[in-house]
Amino acid sequence: MAITVTPGVSSVPGSASGFTVNNISNLKMTIPTPANSTLVSADVSGGTVDGTVSTSGGNVVLTVPGPIDGGTSFTPPAVTINVTAGAAGTPITSKYAGTSYTDPGMTMTTNVALVGNVATSCFPDPSPTLTTTTVS
Repeated sequence: MAITVTPGVSSVPGSASGFTVNNISNLKMTIPTPANSTLVSADVSGGTVDGTVSTSGGNVVLTVPGPIDGGTSFTPPAVTINVTAGAAGTPITSKYAGTSYTDPGMTMTTNVALVGNVATSCFPDPSPTLTTTTVS
């Protein structure tokens, strides 16, 4: 079965904490393989910026190399995750990864004027449900 995660429009701020944000690069969004499924493969399509997908440790990782200028909006590519479904009657629910700054679901490099490159990480709190499918 195929699960498609379509990220919405995102914005890169023009400034943060009084500093000008020049751009972001090496954006990585992690999507864990949903419970009750086995990861087979993943692909990307669409979006207003280029991206690639890889699998690592049961996770699907969308990478957008950038750079994406500060003060602009962009749409990451959609990620199609192909899985083998598990037990019938049990839902397969996809969410973004991450529970804390030490276990982030998204990382990037932020280039800030007068500072340079800053490693940036974030996580969803709470992690929204992206898709739910009940196996029949």
